[in-house]
Amino acid sequence: MNKEKIIYPINGLKRPHNGIEQKMFLKINSLPIIRNLNFIKRMFCKSFGLPFSTSFNKDFYCSAPNIKVGNNVGLADTYILAYAPVFIGEGTSFSFRNMIITSTHEISNFSTIIAKPISIGRKVWITTNVTILPGVSIGDNTIIGAGSVVTKDIPPNVFAAGNPCEVIREIEFVK
Repeated sequence: MNKEKIIYPINGLKRPHNGIEQKMFLKINSLPIIRNLNFIKRMFCKSFGLPFSTSFNKDFYCSAPNIKVGNNVGLADTYILAYAPVFIGEGTSFSFRNMIITSTHEISNFSTIIAKPISIGRKVWITTNVTILPGVSIGDNTIIGAGSVVTKDIPPNVFAAGNPCEVIREIEFVK
């Protein structure tokens, strides 16, 4: 993954955002019966570049179609702020109330936004209420514990948790 930062100065490079189509599908996704129609899900997935095997619930939100997701990913109600690319590997699952945030503000000039890509490996389990911050990579076959704030890279095949998130132990995670 290229970890190069993207800078969005005020009156400069335009930040990625949802178009009318994505905004419409996010609204439709919140409607109980309509969101379960196969053709609506297919169009939603196409609009955001998600494989049809992706699952998500009514509270899923993505700020821009700047995400690349593998097959059989469960996003639940994850909030994704994608000013930089977000990569999520095949078979990864998110439990509830998680956030992926690719950007922060420049401290010396708060109107400038700095974004860094985030990469989440294959067969990762992001449990509940986890926040993943800009520029982080999470390795394959890893579990991130509830309430964690991931501020730095996490290697593969580990259980990690805490604020800030730290490796607790190595694991053999079979999903």
